[in-house]
Amino acid sequence: MVSRIIGKRDMSIKTTRKYREELKEANLRLKKAYKEVRDSHIQIVFRLAVMAEYRDMTTGSHLVRIADYSAMIAQGMGLSKTEVQNVRYASPMHDIGKIILPDSILKNKGKLTDDEREVMKRHPIAGAEIFRDSRSPIMQACGVIALTHHERYDGSGYPYGLKGKEIPLYGRIVGVADVFDALTSKRPYKKAYSFERSVSMVTAMAGRNFDPDVVKAFVRSEERIRGVWEANRDIEDFLDGVGGLGEAVPRLDLKIQLMLGRAGRYNPRKMSGGKLR
Repeated sequence: MVSRIIGKRDMSIKTTRKYREELKEANLRLKKAYKEVRDSHIQIVFRLAVMAEYRDMTTGSHLVRIADYSAMIAQGMGLSKTEVQNVRYASPMHDIGKIILPDSILKNKGKLTDDEREVMKRHPIAGAEIFRDSRSPIMQACGVIALTHHERYDGSGYPYGLKGKEIPLYGRIVGVADVFDALTSKRPYKKAYSFERSVSMVTAMAGRNFDPDVVKAFVRSEERIRGVWEANRDIEDFLDGVGGLGEAVPRLDLKIQLMLGRAGRYNPRKMSGGKLR
């Protein structure tokens, strides 16, 4: 009798151990599958972003900087690791809606007319439409950022004139990162400003263009942001030395390799920080 009970107990223990092992293996397979899906989403995001930037005559390193600056600001605001990753991987899609713009506007080196400016202001909505109804957190974040990174804290931005905390947090973060990168970069209509001058200009825009809390997080991350800025100057010099725009395919391939290499490392008023509802 006793031996029978002990035998049943041992069998139960073996069954439990086997079940736990099978459950552990299934969990590992699930995690692997999830990572593969997430990584495929990230690759799609970066490849689309590179194509959009290529039309705009900029380099892939611009997207790397936006991703890094945005993630650092998000960290400075105390966001969770998951949210920081969402911001990092989604932020390069901020201007994906520019694919709808005609070259006469996108590559215009002069001042836009009033009509051209109104057409240009449609690109955030076009960008958000690409990600409508997506269930992926990263894709949802892409839509929010594309739609709202041109909104301003005082309500003077576009496309909806959202004000203050009406602007989703992800949009407020990327808005700061995008403007800072534009200030420190050379454009057909301006020279690149110094790091110090650009930081000063961003700080002065707090409360008007930008959420003061986001600007504080930006300032707290200043030294890390400086490291990214300095490193990417070398990348820009390298890409410029590879060849002109006539070498379109090799140059575009370099952008994609650059972006994927870094990626592997790491009613609008009803939006939350990273979701389109």
